[in-house]
Amino acid sequence: MRKVFFIVLLLLANVAAWGAKRLPPWMNELPKAGNPTIMYVREAGEGTTLTAAHNQALLRVMQNTANRLGRPFDINEVDKALFGSNDYQSISHQYNIPINKVDQYEEQLSDGTYRVWVLCQVAVSGNIQPIWEDLRREGEINNWVSLAKSAVVPGLGQMGKGYISEGVLALGGELLLVGTCVGSYFMAQKQLEVMRDANTSYADWNAASNTYNTLRTVSYIAWGTAAVLYAFSLYRAYSMQPKRTMGIAFAPTLMPTDVGIAPGVSFSINL
Repeated sequence: MRKVFFIVLLLLANVAAWGAKRLPPWMNELPKAGNPTIMYVREAGEGTTLTAAHNQALLRVMQNTANRLGRPFDINEVDKALFGSNDYQSISHQYNIPINKVDQYEEQLSDGTYRVWVLCQVAVSGNIQPIWEDLRREGEINNWVSLAKSAVVPGLGQMGKGYISEGVLALGGELLLVGTCVGSYFMAQKQLEVMRDANTSYADWNAASNTYNTLRTVSYIAWGTAAVLYAFSLYRAYSMQPKRTMGIAFAPTLMPTDVGIAPGVSFSINL
């Protein structure tokens, strides 16, 4: 009965972990731009409806971008243009404020209002045409590769994304749990041999039986915990945002100029 209770408890914990609403990776850390023409920004807006909150967030992105590029910006006029419309790209073109929304995250507050976070790509400079990135496609490729790594070796996907400590803990936890399962199995088999021996006294048989049942329970709990940890490791490897590392990175790239595109070298400094 106790074994069934523990197994059910582990299953419920696993279901609760998978069912919990998770934040998108860019809420914790902004993506790193892959070309020098754009940067990523994150803004939030609040309102009585999702549309109002969404428009306020986009309005803040446009305002910040316009101020940085030195473009004239009438916040009231743009707010009226955004009201009741989701065609933000036409409005951004109208005011010459290049932005590209990549993703959004919404939540309902305790007072019934809404808060919407938006992730946008914006132009770094006002004299070049920005080259937008397909962030989701690149993220899916990286995430699936990380998922495959952790499927073969638990924690390897996290290590590949820069989370060394978490990856080592996941791998160490799996090894410890599997070792516990194997050790409990062989120890239980020895107790079973004692129980099957015709020369075993009743007291020794009873002690071996209790030890055998305890070892089997430990084995079930360890297997269940290992399965939950394995599933959680896959979830983390797929969903987490790659962690930036310190240093200077150089890479060949195509640099936009006033007369077209020219080859060049880009570099980034990660702190």
